[in-house]
Amino acid sequence: MGLRALLTAGAVSAFGTQMTMLALPWLVLETSGSATKTGLVFAVQVLPIALLGFLGGEVIQRFGAHRTMLVGDAVRAPLIALVPLLHGMDLLSYPLLLAIVAVLGVFGVPYYAAQRVLATELIGDDPRGMARANSILEGAVNIAAFAGPATAGALIAFLGAPAVLWLDTGTFALSALLLLLVPRMHGTATRSGPPGVLAGLKHIHADGFLRKAVLSTITYGFVLRVLAIALPLLAFQRFDGDAQLGGLLLSASGAGALAGSLIAIAVATKVEPKTLVLVAMTAMALPLWLLVPDVPVWVLMAAVAVASAAVPVSNAPFFAILTARVPADYRPKVLQSVITLSGLAGPLGFLTAGLLTDGLGITATVVLIATLASLASVNAILALRQLTPEAAPPPAAPVAARAG
Repeated sequence: MGLRALLTAGAVSAFGTQMTMLALPWLVLETSGSATKTGLVFAVQVLPIALLGFLGGEVIQRFGAHRTMLVGDAVRAPLIALVPLLHGMDLLSYPLLLAIVAVLGVFGVPYYAAQRVLATELIGDDPRGMARANSILEGAVNIAAFAGPATAGALIAFLGAPAVLWLDTGTFALSALLLLLVPRMHGTATRSGPPGVLAGLKHIHADGFLRKAVLSTITYGFVLRVLAIALPLLAFQRFDGDAQLGGLLLSASGAGALAGSLIAIAVATKVEPKTLVLVAMTAMALPLWLLVPDVPVWVLMAAVAVASAAVPVSNAPFFAILTARVPADYRPKVLQSVITLSGLAGPLGFLTAGLLTDGLGITATVVLIATLASLASVNAILALRQLTPEAAPPPAAPVAARAG
């Protein structure tokens, strides 16, 4: 019951977050007509991850994963409600909106790491069980990323952005109520955990397997964002500016990610996580080489769909292996560090995608994408092949020694 409530809350919260990501900037665009102000709202929503990401582990360590999630949803619900409420009273200034959005981002920083930590506490150190839970959580995010903005767009057209923000308020409130059904876990609420904001990074660096695994995770965080920008540019340059083909390539990517999420849920408990990652990592990298030659558009779509489907199939068991590898008292800070590093790699990929294409050309950019993806997959596969069932994580230093 507790795990089911957690997974449902994760799905509801993810859907609300995705609707908010469209409704808030849309409200700014309607009221100001300024693309610059709209873009700044997007930036302020994700800026806390860059500035405060590593502090998220400290929050989870101190207050516990369950309380962190519950407070996150319970606070974000009234914060979002403030926007349509103040807008309706003609009291919503642009600086005040930015302040509200920034606070929303702050409370979202530790949320996703807390989800994974709490799921682990509910399931125990069972890699297959963790892989299935992570598959469901990631599937919910993928479905929300696909359906949330589309739903918000349709509702904005009929009801307006303020009404959609009221609905978003309801999703976070419902998520908080569902989390009340989750048994209160005490595994992460401790002041005796590893000290220091960067304790998670230090632990990753000290563990050879984690160091290699996280490097692959960061690389893919960068590569997939560059690919998202490169796909429409590829269609534009190779198919005489046909926007429809560019849309088809992006649709193939989204459809592949959704299919991969369903596959991951179906096979997570039936296939050993290590085997699943090895197969999926190969399937992530190899199809990207098909983007290099001048091939028919259906080949490009198939390659993009297969590579995108492999991402969630790999991520869930890979995250389960990482989680099981880390001692319980280090888990919040290590998982938050991984999520923060991946989050930072994403915007970097978006920022450099255009520069790479302008400087190297689209074909050379695609070669770079395929090369980096292949290196990341090979690195992760080699790390996993060296990880035997008997290999235990390096022992954590005694609390007294760490406190000195």
